[in-house]
Amino acid sequence: AVQVGELVSGGPGVVAPQRVSDLRAVYPRAAERFGKQASVSVRVLVDENGRVAQAERLGTKVGFGFDEAALEAARRVTFRPATKEGVRVKMWHTLRVDFRP
Repeated sequence: AVQVGELVSGGPGVVAPQRVSDLRAVYPRAAERFGKQASVSVRVLVDENGRVAQAERLGTKVGFGFDEAALEAARRVTFRPATKEGVRVKMWHTLRVDFRP
């Protein structure tokens, strides 16, 4: 039987976490000054309560403060937690944070 808080990946009976709050990132000042733009992918571990328990950047570091701003924004997002067979579980989820001037 599935336990509350168990870590799962996709598959039969699994409903992925769904974002319920906006993903609002603060545009880094250094990037703004230079007119830079970027997209940063962040992998988040969404717990059984819909909160981000861990966040890590995926791919190559972008720089200009984008990576840190993306991670900070991702940690503030709230979700409807993933479920497996109707039980609230933990699951990794990927977010893309776009920065445009």
